[in-house]
Amino acid sequence: MKLSIPPDCGNSTKKKHLADLTAFFASYAIPEAMEFLTEDVIWTLVGDKPIQGKENFAAALREMSDIKATELTIHQLITHGKEAAVSGEMVMEDGKIYGFSDFYSFTSPGAKKVKSIRSYVIQLK
Repeated sequence: MKLSIPPDCGNSTKKKHLADLTAFFASYAIPEAMEFLTEDVIWTLVGDKPIQGKENFAAALREMSDIKATELTIHQLITHGKEAAVSGEMVMEDGKIYGFSDFYSFTSPGAKKVKSIRSYVIQLK
């Protein structure tokens, strides 16, 4: 997968952490992505009901994994305390392009474990 990230992502451990997590999600590297999440994580795909728990999160990703991203572009990656946001675009194997924004809450400001994600996804092409 081709990955494009803002050049300042290497300046912050948390930004690098989120860029890695976003790439794991886009490529459906499920075991790697699960390492970033708390056991009781809540994932809300806006428009659907929330997915609760790491096992259910992994199952939802497996259901989506039939078409993977060939390109991932992260436009913005913002962190502040225990909150963070990532926005970008994904080009999929079938040629569809999706825009996304993910909003993260960590267990604490210095933590690496994500306790909740709210995702907005729209098809651009």
